[in-house]
Amino acid sequence: MIQKKFLIDENVNQKVVRAIPAARKGFDVLYPEAGGYKGLLDAEVRKQSLQEGRTLVTCDRDFSITNISIDQVPNGVLWIRPSPRNSQKRVGDLLQMLCEFLLQTFPADPYDFHGKIFEVYETGVKITTREGQTAYDF
Repeated sequence: MIQKKFLIDENVNQKVVRAIPAARKGFDVLYPEAGGYKGLLDAEVRKQSLQEGRTLVTCDRDFSITNISIDQVPNGVLWIRPSPRNSQKRVGDLLQMLCEFLLQTFPADPYDFHGKIFEVYETGVKITTREGQTAYDF
């Protein structure tokens, strides 16, 4: 199995993400301080995720499907959309809901984010690929 690598944008609640037992699940998670991208512009963060082959995890609206294309993020994006918009506490809940959804819906390879932009909402997830967009309810 290929190790899943993630780059956490600095606008994502670091405490919440660090509470996830990522290493035990075979995930390699890079945080802003350790990765040297704290305070960098979005384009530089995206570039680093590309160079390191990492899926970008963000809450930043600048990474929405209207602002980037699949080609700009070939390793994928998890765009977490907590409600209310500034509720970072909900990020952990949404990540948990997403993981459960992925395990049930794509059991063969639930964490395959390559070539996809995931928009994670309170009610479900939209997955955008080159072929189009599919919405799923939680």
